Amino acid sequence: MKRLKFMNQSKHVLVLLLMVVTASLFTGCKEEIDESNYAIKSEKTMADYLADDPNLSAIKSIFDRVRLGSKAEASSITAALSARGNYTVFAPTNEAVYNYVNQLIGTTDISALSYDQALIIAYNCVIDNGSDAAYETPDFPTKGTFPVSNLNDRMLSCVQEEGTSDFIINGTSKVTTENIQVSNGMLHIVDEVISMSLDKVPELISLAGNMRIMSRLLQETGWAEKLVAEKDIAYEQEERPDTKYFTSVSYTTFPIPQKRYLGYTGFVETDDVYASQWGINLNINDETIQNWDEVLAVIKQKAEAAYGTEDSDDLKSAKNAVNRFVAYHFIEGRVPYDRFVKHFNEYGYKYGADSHNPQTIDYTVDVWDYYRTVGDMPDLLKITQVCDGEHEIYINRVCRYDNGFDGKYQMVGTPESGEGLNILISDNNGEFENSAVNGYYFPINNILIKNSQVANALGGERIRFDLMTITPELISNNCRGQGYKYFPNGYFDGIMTRTSGTEIYYLHSQWNGGGAWQDYQGDEWIFSGLFDFVLRLPPVPRDGTYEIRAGIAQNSLRGMAQPYVGQDPNDLAPTGLPLDLRQSVDPSVNAALNWQDDVEDAETNFENDKNLRNQGYMKAPLYFMLSDGKASVTARALPFGKGTPVVRRIIVQQYMKANTNYYIRFKSALKQTDAQFFLDYFEYCPSNIYNGNEAEDPW
Repeated sequence: MKRLKFMNQSKHVLVLLLMVVTASLFTGCKEEIDESNYAIKSEKTMADYLADDPNLSAIKSIFDRVRLGSKAEASSITAALSARGNYTVFAPTNEAVYNYVNQLIGTTDISALSYDQALIIAYNCVIDNGSDAAYETPDFPTKGTFPVSNLNDRMLSCVQEEGTSDFIINGTSKVTTENIQVSNGMLHIVDEVISMSLDKVPELISLAGNMRIMSRLLQETGWAEKLVAEKDIAYEQEERPDTKYFTSVSYTTFPIPQKRYLGYTGFVETDDVYASQWGINLNINDETIQNWDEVLAVIKQKAEAAYGTEDSDDLKSAKNAVNRFVAYHFIEGRVPYDRFVKHFNEYGYKYGADSHNPQTIDYTVDVWDYYRTVGDMPDLLKITQVCDGEHEIYINRVCRYDNGFDGKYQMVGTPESGEGLNILISDNNGEFENSAVNGYYFPINNILIKNSQVANALGGERIRFDLMTITPELISNNCRGQGYKYFPNGYFDGIMTRTSGTEIYYLHSQWNGGGAWQDYQGDEWIFSGLFDFVLRLPPVPRDGTYEIRAGIAQNSLRGMAQPYVGQDPNDLAPTGLPLDLRQSVDPSVNAALNWQDDVEDAETNFENDKNLRNQGYMKAPLYFMLSDGKASVTARALPFGKGTPVVRRIIVQQYMKANTNYYIRFKSALKQTDAQFFLDYFEYCPSNIYNGNEAEDPW
């Protein structure tokens, strides 16, 4: 179990000052409490209960002192907890507070805490659930994070101890009394103050006594100085409204994020893995590696065998093999362990009664996605959660599946093995904290390296990636699956807008009924206005010819755009015909497309698919279903009439190089300010699949 650690006090206060959160951060907590919002139920409010329990007087005193925001007139947390709302509070006992404060400042006198120290204690243990119900223990993740962040904008982890009904919050805080219902939320009493590290990802790795090799490599390659971005201060300082009216649909407004958090996620071998896999044994004295030259020589030899010898003597060069080896361990974005893949509407999966919190017990098929690694020579990581056993999560797992029309997409045989393949990710690092102020790191059980076997394995299969994972800011700011959002131009590094009128909206089917939606993983991007934008695509795993496809959904509200593809975002070549999302596949109005429904005979289906490909289209995969939570119909079918399917549009076939950024531009071909341009997922399909000896599988 992870234990509490304290940093140098001067650094502690400095970081705290940088983390003070303004009131605009919160959706339910406001600096001024309207009298009409005070709870009127006969039962106690959260503040009442805390005031009446003498064993919670210490945290109550801190809540009295701490304000929601930086303004002098801002309301206290106690005032907020006296008002209407839905709050989940993990209140530490007096003993827990006194122990924590004593370790922090050497006295049990909580009045001696600086304001910023008190603020962090208070903010860490409160979740504002907004209009949703507060969390009671049946809602707790058994191994993951709560869907909504705490007031400190950090994700609280939760683990149910094996063989017990006990829940541990953030690694150390055990829930001793649960589900105390009050009029404005749910109170849980914990035996330790919830403490969250204020260190950045590289610093946290350096504090892990079992990761000395990676810590030193981060220093030697310069990555320790690069993986430190935490938030975009300039974005916070810009004046902007709280909401944006959706100009092309008249039924709703979209919240605008007021923060832009940044960060990184790392996958790190322990020193024991280097010892067992590469024969590297450390000579440690006074916490220092005494035989570093020997260690580096082995790593350099292994890395150069995979990445080449360019800039061999400059470890800080992006082309250096050791530098590339280290960069391959990190992705952009703060990704909690249970957010690497998205469970919502994969084949056969039923998310349960609450679409906001899909069930995590009964999975049906493996779920995967792809992430871009950091650096000027980016690479690709595939992350898969398996459906059986303990639902483990792996890096670069490549398998064969029963993928015929009559298959169930279960694994056939065993995963491909070898160095760099099928690497197990652990959700924690035992006694060492792995949740940093700007992200996470996770231990892995094998060497993560991109050699030719890995490149051929990943590059030899169809690569389907959701657009949400190529916009890491979406995950870093906990926006995925948390309602509709409007994003100002410039919010995403990977979305470059070329017109000020381009509007960017995120939608998820769980927030709008969802039954008729056919989105991959339940969510989508809508671009509106006189749009003209460029997406940065992830790199391909190996050099070769690929077919780029876009997952699209047509209807009368859509627009039409010309696609452009290339390596220079400012000079992209037009490719193919304009993509018209208004076009129906209904044979009665579009006979040339020659859409045919699937039948019992697989050969007939393959032939129909071939005819559709000749028109530049493909049916949606069998892999995902309607977003109705019933797993009733695959998105490949046409349950609501032939005018409303999702399909794949073939954008281009072209040669692509690994470790290279590619971009795709969509420019509106209509003089229309309210047309929607829908995007969901993309596919890279290598030529050995789309032009192979056997027909491409329908999954």
